[in-house]
Amino acid sequence: MKKYLQVLKLNLQTSFAYKGNFILTSFIDIFRVVAEVAFWRILFNNVKDGEINGYNFDSIIVYYIFMFIISSFTNVGSMGYKVANEIKEGALNNLLVRPINYIGYCFMETISQKVINLIIAVLMFIPFVIFRFGNLSFAVTAEQLYLLPVVIIFSFTLSFFINILISLLVFWITEVTSFFFLKDIVLDLASGRVFPLDLFPAFLFSAFSILPFMYCTFFPVVILTKGISSFGLYQGLLIQLTWIILLYLLIRVLWRFGLKKYVGTGA
Repeated sequence: MKKYLQVLKLNLQTSFAYKGNFILTSFIDIFRVVAEVAFWRILFNNVKDGEINGYNFDSIIVYYIFMFIISSFTNVGSMGYKVANEIKEGALNNLLVRPINYIGYCFMETISQKVINLIIAVLMFIPFVIFRFGNLSFAVTAEQLYLLPVVIIFSFTLSFFINILISLLVFWITEVTSFFFLKDIVLDLASGRVFPLDLFPAFLFSAFSILPFMYCTFFPVVILTKGISSFGLYQGLLIQLTWIILLYLLIRVLWRFGLKKYVGTGA
């Protein structure tokens, strides 16, 4: 365990050394939030009573702000590309000889990067929420607030495993960019990044609720913004944990068989 904590510490130091890059990336992401605000402003101006399925303009913007904050931690697609490239280009050779599990190393490296993203996102948007939407009340209970860090860590782990799973396909398929592209489309839609999932028809929402994507971002965001029953909270945690175990086992199988095909000479 000490080895993984050391990886986390070293990568945190590296991330702080390049904090300007993180800040610039975060400011670029702000433009996406601004575009979404403009879209919903136009939409709500043309909606009778200014409400859509329990959302008004203020609550929908708070939803997107918290979606951005949570996504800044759980969106780990860049690590998937990195792993795929290291396998494809033969760079995995140097990592396999180290006395540390490669996937565990990538997990800690990703956390160190995402902690910085999360801090920057919180510093940018929480003051805005307080001053612009300070009169809003949140339905989150003490129990949910206590378990929220667990929910977010599970969300991060789910997203990480989904990306690692795709990257391991490079053992058999030289180019997996199209798979990552498809994953991004599905994840944006099915995790609530494009629209809140409870705006979709009930049958679609039910389908989303059994897939892992919803629990990467929408689940923790809806806890913060709309609240959830105790049953819904523990059911969501159970579904998260189930998918984490299933994906972990599948990754172990692909890793074991993939190493048998790996020659380490690059593409």
